[in-house]
Amino acid sequence: MNDKALKHAYCIIAHNEPEVLEVLLEMIDDERNDIYLLIDSKTDISIYHNLEVYKSNLCYLPRLDIRWGDISQVEAEFLLFGTAYKQKYSYYHLLSGVDLPLKSQDYIHDFFSENAGKEFVGFAYTEENAKDLYWKTSRYHILCRYLKNGNKFADCFFKYIRCSFLLIQKMFSFERKYDLELKKGVNWVSITHEFCGYLLSKKDYVLKHFRYIPCVDEIFLQTILWNSSFKSNVFDITKDFESCLREIDWERGNPYIWKEEDFSYLIKSDNLFARKFSSVDKRIVLMLRDFILDRNAN
Repeated sequence: MNDKALKHAYCIIAHNEPEVLEVLLEMIDDERNDIYLLIDSKTDISIYHNLEVYKSNLCYLPRLDIRWGDISQVEAEFLLFGTAYKQKYSYYHLLSGVDLPLKSQDYIHDFFSENAGKEFVGFAYTEENAKDLYWKTSRYHILCRYLKNGNKFADCFFKYIRCSFLLIQKMFSFERKYDLELKKGVNWVSITHEFCGYLLSKKDYVLKHFRYIPCVDEIFLQTILWNSSFKSNVFDITKDFESCLREIDWERGNPYIWKEEDFSYLIKSDNLFARKFSSVDKRIVLMLRDFILDRNAN
């Protein structure tokens, strides 16, 4: 099948767990898919020496220094989407290197063919998330690059500076203003070629106006989509988070790492993908791989 318009692009950001990433690539290795992989520049590249695909095209992107909660996460997503967009695909799936599909590639391609034109982006509607969105966007948060520095002394130092700057803004009753209605959700999405192009056209706007927002990767795409004509194409805009079709458990973790005992639950899920997994419990990773690849074979 050579028609790029019928193919899917898997856009993956990875920084650890090479054994999980190996299984992910094995499970999405299909002639109907191309894979775009961005590995964090802070990661020792030698740990990924076993990455192989046989049916898909695998494209390694220039490595970036990606920091949790920082605008660099958004820059990584734009790099992935922008690179893949040049080839034109029917859908672009943004995954992390610790995600796995819960369905066979036949099922996934049939599903997106049946729902062609829909945008699979999750939105958060709870009061808790509304408060979190306001806190993150109402004032300038500096030094987001160092939200998780890995050094306790440095973390405390940068947190003190960030909080002091926020306090000064509060003292002067300062609030940031936006010309768009802000929204928040899960940053892992599946989007159409048309919306991907629209999102890329807003890159300069996003990098200018969404800077100095912590965890902005959970805000920028939802906001751009909500304030566009593509809003009417969201798969299920009414339910909290569910439209992204990702099985993510925020109740038991941040997020919860799936374990062997969750196998039955995961294979019964209506969602197409799940996160997150770890080689600490590699049994669930291998169980899902064998179950899904057997479905692919049949």
